[in-house]
Parts: sequence; structure tokens; C-alpha cells
Amino acid sequence: MFRRWLPIFIMVVFVAACSRSPEPLDRADVSKELQSDLDKLGVMPEAIDAPLSLYQAIARAILYNREYKLAAMEAALSQRQYDLAKTNILPALTLSAGYTARDKYAASASTTFDNDTPAPLGADPSYSVSQDKDRSTANAVFTWNILDFGLSYVRAGQSADRRMIAIERQRKVVHNIVREVTSAYWRAVAAENLLAELDPLLRRVESALADSRRIESRRLSPPLEALIYQKELLEIRRTLHTQQRALMTAKLELAQLMGLLPGQQYELAKVEYIIPEVAMNISLMENTALLNRPELMETRYQKRINQSEVRAAMLSMMPNLNLTASANTDDSDYQKYNEFVEMGAQVSYNLMSAFSGPKNRAVAKASVEVAEAQRLAMAMAIVSQVHIANINFAQSRQEYAVAEDYLSVSKRLTKQTRDAQQVAKFGALEVIRQEASLLLAQMRRDIAFAELQNSYGTIYASVGIDIVPGNLKDMSIAGLTSAINQSLQSWGLKYKSIITDGNRVINPIAEQKPVLGRYGFVFADNTFSVGQPVAYSVGMQDGTRLPDWLSFDPLTRKFSGRPPKKQMQLSLRVIAQGPKVRATDSFILRIGNGAATAPIAQKAAAPSAAIPVQKVEKKAAPQADKGQAYRFVQVKALSDRSSARKYADEISAKTGLTIFVRKTKKRNPPLYRVITPAFSRQEIKTIREALAGIGITDSFVTRQ
Repeated sequence: MFRRWLPIFIMVVFVAACSRSPEPLDRADVSKELQSDLDKLGVMPEAIDAPLSLYQAIARAILYNREYKLAAMEAALSQRQYDLAKTNILPALTLSAGYTARDKYAASASTTFDNDTPAPLGADPSYSVSQDKDRSTANAVFTWNILDFGLSYVRAGQSADRRMIAIERQRKVVHNIVREVTSAYWRAVAAENLLAELDPLLRRVESALADSRRIESRRLSPPLEALIYQKELLEIRRTLHTQQRALMTAKLELAQLMGLLPGQQYELAKVEYIIPEVAMNISLMENTALLNRPELMETRYQKRINQSEVRAAMLSMMPNLNLTASANTDDSDYQKYNEFVEMGAQVSYNLMSAFSGPKNRAVAKASVEVAEAQRLAMAMAIVSQVHIANINFAQSRQEYAVAEDYLSVSKRLTKQTRDAQQVAKFGALEVIRQEASLLLAQMRRDIAFAELQNSYGTIYASVGIDIVPGNLKDMSIAGLTSAINQSLQSWGLKYKSIITDGNRVINPIAEQKPVLGRYGFVFADNTFSVGQPVAYSVGMQDGTRLPDWLSFDPLTRKFSGRPPKKQMQLSLRVIAQGPKVRATDSFILRIGNGAATAPIAQKAAAPSAAIPVQKVEKKAAPQADKGQAYRFVQVKALSDRSSARKYADEISAKTGLTIFVRKTKKRNPPLYRVITPAFSRQEIKTIREALAGIGITDSFVTRQ
């Protein structure tokens, strides 16, 4: 009977499979889902009932931003995948039960077997039965495959690393949100400040245009003057419209980052323009970025995943050992023991793995090398991003200072123009032009400050700063705002210098009393441990080059120069490049009281000229009074005063020495001697060594 129905059943299944065709979504269902999506997107768990501060905007963006929620869900999914991977390590324990029934007994007969041929079955064979028509069986089978256990253990480790990658990507989303919200918030502040003043000014421009056109049509003024007047007004209107368009979308972008639908209204808090400060030096920022950046951590985890793949390839080449144990029960009346236990072990080996295994292992090793190259490339990019962020921040500060000065001048100029119009009673064009210029200056100032804050936020992201708690579950906006505020107030203090076992700065320059004195500053030759030879390079900590007045000699490790003022300090960074390794050290170079400055050089000439030769000789001693010169070292004598002065400035800038020019009295034409005072015998030696360091070997000592 079953054989008769089987072809019919197969035909029905085949026809059902072939009849399946694509079906478009029902538009009514899509419309319901659309309305549901709008309802979900429009939900605001906590209403905005007060003007928003920057930290509140960041908190709302982190809690309600859809991109962050997606990253959090992906991290949660990776956790579930990891939990699933851990269960694959466990052995298999299978429970089974079954029931079978026959309509007739499984009766069978047997015959003898001689010479590889069974004997003929007799005419009346004897049948035997060893199985009931109805049977119930059950068993519990424990199976442990050793090779599968090893591979599952490796895969579970890889799944754990993928879980960590998902967490790092979630951190990256937070960094991006903080940077984008910071930029959008300050642009929105600029928009609120200016758009309210923009509309009245545009109305005044339109009114002035209408008046000018009426004057032109009635021939009350020369046509050329009227047209030039209208052209300037139109140019002002075009500029104002352009800036208006640039600012109108700022609040909308901020709302989108905070998870608000377009049209939902909110206000921004009144803010004070305070220039932020970076509380970390460039070396610490580099180390922190290399330690914390999510992208670099992701490449580290990916490298570990690829290394595990090498072990998995090696395990796949091993023989397989399968252990089994089972407890069985059978209700057959024909068995003596209805309950019994079975155990077994089986060893197997796939011979083809001897060919494919080495190739799989080679591919896995190559993937490890690729991951290492990606990590190094990412590290280089991150270090560059740190420096670029610092340079942009320094440049943004300068641009903001210029914008502030420009705004100050525009305010005074606008006031003068308004006062002059009231006295002279001239047309409104000049006033409108100055008011438009003032408004544009305010806008440039606000946009410059927004760019400054954006560059400051980029430093957060470039260093990998985490400003939010690790667990945001059940956290309110107020609590998260407070946490962000505290984190941002102390973000430069939480990351102390990152020192590892491989630290190569063994004598930090900051501990060598870095003060730029009369003869410059030289850091010790045992500062770095990078091998020999060593190539030094120096720059500012923000990535810019040294100021023009300061020079560095990499051969002698000496800083020298004539600072523009005594009381100042510079944040410098020294890079020491050895044959194979590199080290950096940052420090503050302070200007000492004995630094070679222009005022000091001018004061030195007067007392030295008034000192008789005999008195100088009487006070000749290594510990001579610093108020009087012991001897003078003459560098050069020139026939032109300006050339001598220029040459003296060059020597002073290169060596840090106090150099001045003295005119000879008994020569005609006179010579102008470039000399420097020495206050002891030891200083003569130091001065001549400093001059020799810049190639001047023909200096000599004179008494006057």
C-alpha cells in the first residue's frame, strides 16, 4: 500500500515547490509599518523642557542616536554568538526513544554454508523469530569527538575576539557622536546668535533697494550712481543669503544626532566663548592613542583571530578520536537483557588533509602577516591623525584670535559710521554695508569658534578618549550628562604617562632642568636608549616647527637662540631615531634670566667700555664678579656697522651668546668688532667651544 502512495506523494511535493513564486509586499501592510516607524522615531523618552547644554546634547545623542543603538545591538548579538560558540565545546549527549510495529513477525530461516556457497533451503524449513512485532526502545548516547573539541575551543576564542571587536566599534561610534555633536552644537549656537539679526538687516537691504529703484525711475540721481548703489546692495544681499543658507541646517543636524525628528523644537543654552586647553603633551597623546584607539584595538583582535586560525589549520591535520558511551533499553521479549550499556572508541584520519592541511596553514599564516601589516599601517595613520588634530587645533586658535580682532575693529568701524551718518546726513548704503560687515564678522567669529571646538573634539577622537561610562543601561540623561561633564573636565589627567617595559627614555629631559640660558641648553647624551648612531629631530609639541629665533644642533644636542622676551616657555618634543627603534620625549623649555636677549646685549656694551684695562687685569680670576668682564672674545671685524650688527645677530641666534658690536677709535676708516664678554677663564673656553660648534675657529681673546 505504501509503495502505491509514494509516487503520488513525491509528485505533490514537486508541484508545490515549483508553484512557489515571488510575491510583492502588500501596500496596506507597508503603510501600517510606515506609520509604526514614524511613531517609534518620534518617541522622545525625556522631554526637552530647558535649554540644552553641550553635555546634555552629547548625552541625548548617545542614548537616543539610532546609529549608537544599532552598534549596541550588534554588540549584544556578538555576545549571544559567543555564548553559542561556548556551548559547542561541550560533548554531545543524545537522548532518543522509538517505537516500531510490523503487521507480521520478522521470521527467518537459516542454512549451512560450505565452500563459499550456501546450501539449498529445505522444502520444509524451520523458521525462528527473535523480534516482537511491536517494539519500544530508548537510549542515552554520550559522544565526545576530540578533534571537534579542539576546533570548537579555538572557534570559541575567535568568537570572543569578535565580541571585543563589536565593543570597540561601539566605542568608535561614541567617539564619532561626540565629535559630530560638538561641531553641530556650536554651529547651531552661531545660527541662533545670527539668524535673529539677519532677517531685520535683510529687510533693510530690501527697503534700500526699493528706494534706490524709485530714485532711478524718477531720475532723481544720475543712473550710474543708482545702479552702482543697487549693485552693492545686491552683493550684500547675496552674501547674507549665502551665510543664512549655511547656518539654517545646523539645528536640524543637531536634532538628527540627538534622535529628534525634523520639526521638534528645542532651545540651546546661553554659552560663553572660552578657549579650551589641551591638557596632554604630544608624546602622551601618541601613546594614549596607540593604546586606546578602537580601530587599532580592532586590528589587534583581528590579528589574534588570524593566529587562532593557524592553530585551527594545524588541528585539522590531526587524527580524529571519537569516544562513545550509551545506556540502552529494549522491551523485546526475545532478549535476555533488556537494559545494557555500550562503550566504544574510534580513530580516523583523513588522508587528504596531508595535502590540504599545509596549504590551509600557509594561508592562515599569510593572514596573520596581513593583519600585522594592517595594524602597523593603522598605527602610522593614528599617529599622523594625532599630529594633524593638534596642528588643526593650533591653527583654529589662531584663526579664532584673528576673527575676534576683526570683529572688534568692525564694531568700532560700524559705530563710527553710524555717528558720521547722523552728523553728515549721508545715505544709508554705507551704514548698511558696515552693519552687514559687522554681522558677517560676528558670524565668522562664531564659525571660527565652532571650528575651534570641532578641532578640540577631533583631538578627543584622535586620542581615543572615553568620556562615557562603560555601562549605559538604565542611565538617565541627567546622570550621563554629569558623567560626561566630569570626564571632560579631567580627561587630560586620567591618562598618565604610559610607560612599558620597553620604554627607551631612560633620562627624561624634563628632569635635566631644561632652561635656555646664556649659552643655550644641551640635553644629556644618555637621554635615550635607541642604539647608535642616533639622529635627533625637534619640533613643537603641537606638531609645528620651532620658532625662527630658536635653533637646535643635532650633533651637539644644543638649543640656542635669542628669545623675544625673558619670561616665556616652549613645549618641545625631541625624537631620537636609532638604527632600528625610535623614542620620543616631551618637555617644557624655560627661558632663564641669563638668556641672550637683545636688551641684555645692549646693556653689556656700556659697562664693558668703561672698564679700564688695568682694573680688568686685577680682577682676573675664575670666580670673577659677573658684573665686569674678565676678557672679550672677538669673533670678527667688519668695515660696515649694519653688516657687523647682522652678523652679530646671526651668531647670537645660533649660539645663544651675548654678542655686541664695538667701533674702533684709532682706525680710519674705523672697524666694527663683533665681540662677546667673558667673565672668567672657564667662560672663555666655553665661548670658543660654542663658536667652534658653528664653524668659527679663528676667534681670539682680547682685553678690550
